[in-house]
Amino acid sequence: MDVPLTHSGMEIIPRRECLQLLAGRRVGRLAFLIGDQPMVLPVNYGLSGDIVVFRTGDGTKLDAARARKVAFEVDEVDADAREGWSVVVQGVAEDITDADDWFAESLRAVACRTWLPGAAGHYVRITPTLVTGRRIRPLPESPVD
Repeated sequence: MDVPLTHSGMEIIPRRECLQLLAGRRVGRLAFLIGDQPMVLPVNYGLSGDIVVFRTGDGTKLDAARARKVAFEVDEVDADAREGWSVVVQGVAEDITDADDWFAESLRAVACRTWLPGAAGHYVRITPTLVTGRRIRPLPESPVD
């Protein structure tokens, strides 16, 4: 079976596998804008279906990500083997701390405890509009002339 490739030759990871890869990790990077400048910060997260949930305190991540478009990325790289993968979730972040419906409550239950000291009393979900993944594998050895 042929694996679909990007124009640059990376494998395209199917959505279902992207979600499996996301489910197997607990730390990712949240990308958002502060004014007109991009920012990327690490977060501990949980996953419910295709929804990413993380905890944070007051501050940069919460202010910049509230009800705005964000990207969330998780990857694994083996530099020695020259292989790895990356999954990106694009969507809208929403503070669900005070939401009192059963769905928000179930999402808050999957959020990982933050590794940082201090209060992390806000729960943020990212509802995806797009989930994409790419994998790179070592090139086959070329014959020696």
